[in-house]
Amino acid sequence: MSDQFIHSADTKEPDLDFTYSEEDLAARIDERRRFMQARKTRNKRIMIILLVLAFALLATMCGKDIVRLKAENRALKKQQIALQKERDELKAELENTSEQEYIRDQARRQLRLLNPGELLFIFDDEGASGAEGGESSGQ
Repeated sequence: MSDQFIHSADTKEPDLDFTYSEEDLAARIDERRRFMQARKTRNKRIMIILLVLAFALLATMCGKDIVRLKAENRALKKQQIALQKERDELKAELENTSEQEYIRDQARRQLRLLNPGELLFIFDDEGASGAEGGESSGQ
């Protein structure tokens, strides 16, 4: 065998002395405290950033719902105004139903009833008002 692989007694192993002076220990402890404090500060900053991002995401999601609900509310208010107008028109029409003139007018328009001696002219063109414009009194 070769002499390279044989350990000789002359070979010195590194000295693994872990003895520190009090000043070295105090410096290492102080360095470790600063490291731990920096880590805590960094972790706090990361948590704050994550909380801000989560809040922003939540606010964005709720904001979309708010915008959608406001648009829906505007549409419903427009529909409500239209329905109130229609209701008022129907109420006014209902009040007129007992009047003889209203009854005659509706009979002429819807049923095309005529007074004695009137003639009804009906045209093919829908643009002309058939019963109303085509009426003629007399012979």
